[in-house]
Amino acid sequence: MNIGSRRKSLRRAAPIGSGAAAESSSAKLDPSTFTQPSSDLQNDLPNVSLSKLTRSDFRPEDYLKETLRSVDEGGIRQFRNTLEESRRVASKNLQKNVYKNYESFVFISKEISSMERDMQMLRELLQSINQIGDHLMDEDEQSILDADEPAVPGAGRVLGRRRTMRMSMANQNDLFKEQLAKVWRAIRDAQKFVPFAPNRHVVGDVRNISELSPSTLQLRQRVDIVVFSDMLLLAVRKKRANHAQIALVADRSFVLSDVTVTDVSDLSRSGHLVKIVNRAETFLFGFKDADSKNELLMLIGHARAGIFGSDMQAMPPLPGARGNVPSAQPPKQNKSHQASASPGDDEAEGIPGELKQRVDEIMDSLDIHIARREFTNAVTLVQRVKSVLGEVRKAPASASRAVEAHTTELARLVLADLLIPCAPRKQVAGNIALLHKLGWDKEAKDAFLVSRSATIKNRTRQLKLEGNTRLYIRELAIVYFRLIRNTCEWYSEFFTDSTMISALIAWVRQEMAGYAVIFRRHVFHEMQKFQVIASCLNHTLAEVDILGHAGLDLKFMLDQEFFPDLTSCIRGYESRSFALLTKIASEDPLSVASKISTANNENAARIFGPQISIIASVSKLDEVLTEFGNELRHIVRDSLYGQVVASVLAIIEGVLKQFLTILRKGDNTYAREFALLVSTQAVVSWVIPRAAAHLDKIFGRTVTDIHNLEQRLEAFPTSLQDVFCQKHSVSAAKATFDFVTADFDRTGEVSDAMTPSPQMEQLLRRLGEMARELDQWPPLSKRNILSGIIDCLFVQMISHRNWETSAGEKRKFSHYGVHCLVLDVHFLLRICGSLVTKSTNNMANRVCEKALRSYFTANSGSSGNVKQMMNKSWYDARVLETMQRLGFAFPDFGKGFEHRSQQSFESNGSASTDPKPPKVPQLPPNDS
Repeated sequence: MNIGSRRKSLRRAAPIGSGAAAESSSAKLDPSTFTQPSSDLQNDLPNVSLSKLTRSDFRPEDYLKETLRSVDEGGIRQFRNTLEESRRVASKNLQKNVYKNYESFVFISKEISSMERDMQMLRELLQSINQIGDHLMDEDEQSILDADEPAVPGAGRVLGRRRTMRMSMANQNDLFKEQLAKVWRAIRDAQKFVPFAPNRHVVGDVRNISELSPSTLQLRQRVDIVVFSDMLLLAVRKKRANHAQIALVADRSFVLSDVTVTDVSDLSRSGHLVKIVNRAETFLFGFKDADSKNELLMLIGHARAGIFGSDMQAMPPLPGARGNVPSAQPPKQNKSHQASASPGDDEAEGIPGELKQRVDEIMDSLDIHIARREFTNAVTLVQRVKSVLGEVRKAPASASRAVEAHTTELARLVLADLLIPCAPRKQVAGNIALLHKLGWDKEAKDAFLVSRSATIKNRTRQLKLEGNTRLYIRELAIVYFRLIRNTCEWYSEFFTDSTMISALIAWVRQEMAGYAVIFRRHVFHEMQKFQVIASCLNHTLAEVDILGHAGLDLKFMLDQEFFPDLTSCIRGYESRSFALLTKIASEDPLSVASKISTANNENAARIFGPQISIIASVSKLDEVLTEFGNELRHIVRDSLYGQVVASVLAIIEGVLKQFLTILRKGDNTYAREFALLVSTQAVVSWVIPRAAAHLDKIFGRTVTDIHNLEQRLEAFPTSLQDVFCQKHSVSAAKATFDFVTADFDRTGEVSDAMTPSPQMEQLLRRLGEMARELDQWPPLSKRNILSGIIDCLFVQMISHRNWETSAGEKRKFSHYGVHCLVLDVHFLLRICGSLVTKSTNNMANRVCEKALRSYFTANSGSSGNVKQMMNKSWYDARVLETMQRLGFAFPDFGKGFEHRSQQSFESNGSASTDPKPPKVPQLPPNDS
């Protein structure tokens, strides 16, 4: 009879209110303790009849109809109170009986287990006796067959028996290998969990078992359990892709000697359940019927008893066999060794009978203390029984295994208590001390660190994030780092072994990484301002300093964790700023948005005068850089120097490139483009020095990279002016004097009535308009810009591709066309005056000479066709006549086109410094 069935029979044997037991129960349930009604209502109120309540055929509906047939509401309430009081009294009595008989219950359970082991050994001994008889009969038959071999008496019998034993052992090993191979083929990854080992074989399997959650009893998965001689294999049942077949995949395996198997069906109303405990892990399995459950328990019991170690004949399960009952013999021992472990042979193994009785008493007390969770007393008993066994010269293996099994179970329970988070220090210290006495220091260390991590996690979840990021990070830092400090102090006190310090360092780094993850999610990923980031970092560093006072400096870990995030945050600020500036520059009307005084800036005053006229883009750039510096002040550190400088350089250079693009592709007026040129100069000479001075104050030293940027970009405004000159030289030439499309092969008469072409006059008027507009922008050099435009005009004219037609032929010049070109060039150089540079004058000479040579080359075949060219005085006279006719004077484009009298023109004309006119080549000699 098993314990569960015995408990049920005890409950059925003595129900409350039946026989003598009823009398004793009724004596305990004294009616005087119940609430009695008043004297005037006592005859009308019903009484609680315990005899009716405890009957086997009791029906609540019939009882209530019979008892409360004619009772009013007050009587019903009184009756209910009486029932509740009866229930409370019965519960108290039942609890007292359980506490009183608990030791007897444990003792009876141990006796039942001992009887089961004795019955098992008796059965094995009987089977061994039968096998011995069979061997004797075989030997007699073999002796008769070998009677004709007198050479060596008895040799034939010995050799035959040895040969038979070797053959049977070889066949058995082959059978075991074949079993393992079948399991490996049927279950995927089974060989990884259950590799080959000598004498390892399959005892049996149970299929389609439900693995349940120990806490919620919810279904996790369907598994098959394969029982080996020394292991358990769990295989998960998974559906294939076609959903028609089920595949078995190995999930986990357990060493049979390390697990505890318990039948919990009697203690639960949830069906047929079996609990398997492997150290700190607990697994719960549900079966659809009792047969499947008993089959698994029987297979595990057989594997532990080693029944299938020598032969493969399965024995029927013992009545009431429990999976958690430890076997007296190891599974790999033969039957002769199992027989030697019987109780009668303890003295032969070196342990006297009195000592064995003492050990049994200690083990019984140990079970009681473990059941009552009295861990201190249980550990003391474990140490005592180990010392008792140590006094024996050769302690039995069964006793050692029993002690180890109890030690494992006790340590597992203590570890479970140690894993509870938020436990007080005294409790944690006590549990670690107990595990140290049991020799589970490594497991205690791991469990302690896991529990402290769980404590930090639980305390973190209690924090509330109500929109105030700074307050949340402050509380988070307090929780994390103070618990880390407490953990380090406790760890150094609980674990004195210096080899375990590395585990603490690894745990601290892990928790720091966890803190960094939460910090990063709430601070960096939310695009907080630098001021908020700095405040959060300061709160964190304040708590880290407390750890530093305790001897644990973690600042370097914080730098390692947060440096990538800080640089990424700076790059993000740079990207947002540049996108904003790009949008503002693309929408900028290029008009003067503000004027900045240069009273306190000598360098800017020397370049721009009393005020700096800037467009909206430059004003926003200065604002962004100033704000950037103010934000960086909160998080500045030397490690971020490189990223800060790179971001500032990227913003400034990006804006200047945007200005260059606008100037090249935009179609704006002179005033807008001149405003852009002045603003570009303001970026280099005013914005960059301001940003450099601001960063110098932030870092407390000279930021040489930004100061060098001012020197490096000093020539950028000039380059932008060159782009302006190239752009407007092309547009002016196409709109007025287009040398490419002009026809210089036309015929006409060269006389004193010739004048410069109207296209050249339009070109000069356009340059005059530009000169008048430049007078409004003092920072710009009018001479350099106009000279650049004129120079670009002659660069286009001297270009080789402009001296060929679209068909690839050389352009032709007539006698009249050459004079028109030379007259226009002479007129342009004379009007521009000092704006004409030496290189421009040389290019003008080359243009005229090239046109004359083209004319001479085309007419060199017949000298009669070559006409004489006019001299310099003729060209000067034509230019003066044109200037006099127009009534304008152009000394230097100083005031633009101005009406002047002939007298003032003559005086200004004589006083001006005229450029050198283009050379007028003479006729080449006849031989050339």
